[in-house]
Amino acid sequence: MPLSGVSDHEEMNPTKRNTMEDVHRVTKNFMGFSEMSYLAVYDGHGGRGLVDFMETRLEQNIANEIRSPVQIPGSENTPPPQSPEMSNTLLAIERAYLLTDIQSRQAGIMASGATAVSCLVDQSAKKIFAANCGDARAVLCRSSSTLRLTHDHKADDPKEISRIESAGGFVLRNRVLGILAVARSFGDHGMKEFVISRPYLSETDLKDDDEFIVVACDGLWDVISDDECTDLVKKYTKSGADNTAAAQMLVEESMARGSTDNISVIVAWL
Repeated sequence: MPLSGVSDHEEMNPTKRNTMEDVHRVTKNFMGFSEMSYLAVYDGHGGRGLVDFMETRLEQNIANEIRSPVQIPGSENTPPPQSPEMSNTLLAIERAYLLTDIQSRQAGIMASGATAVSCLVDQSAKKIFAANCGDARAVLCRSSSTLRLTHDHKADDPKEISRIESAGGFVLRNRVLGILAVARSFGDHGMKEFVISRPYLSETDLKDDDEFIVVACDGLWDVISDDECTDLVKKYTKSGADNTAAAQMLVEESMARGSTDNISVIVAWL
């Protein structure tokens, strides 16, 4: 069965920002299958060059890698895959992330960067394949609990600091080389040996009591916790409000709480 409903909304946040550098994607019938959906948020920095390049390229690469995997050139200073037992779909998503980053360099997009989060929801296989690079995040509401599907790659993460220092870099004031607050991203090719694009990956079995997924950039997560987010959505839908406006509600709540960033949110009901 396809997703039972999707709400998506984005906001430049004009009192805090004068440009919009986010892109979000909701692709139903992914790869031509009605039971597969692709949800993603790409959060740019340093201009729109990278997110505009990624807007359709990343999901195309994921589809291509699932169908016909190719050998990706080795990338220096990147750790091995998280587990040798990762599923073929997760390996395909990992290759697609790395390939998209390589292609952005080949396209001459050197100055801008982007964090990303994506969820491939396969309701036939009853799986969520999640990935992220940077601090964009996805969470799953399961009955009375909230499961984080991704991992924030912040520059103050001890494991990321260790990796960066092992590669010859440093973290100053919780920023890579004193510049970037995230430890992984697409683009940012001037710091690529330290700011890698290899994603965090997770595979989650869908259960009967799973309700919805929230996929969003850090403009939301900087001011709203995982549990608060799912509680807000549940209260909103139980109030009888239009489900299609749930993402807008979260965006407006983020701005009311003082978010200083662009904000993009997707809420997808399972």
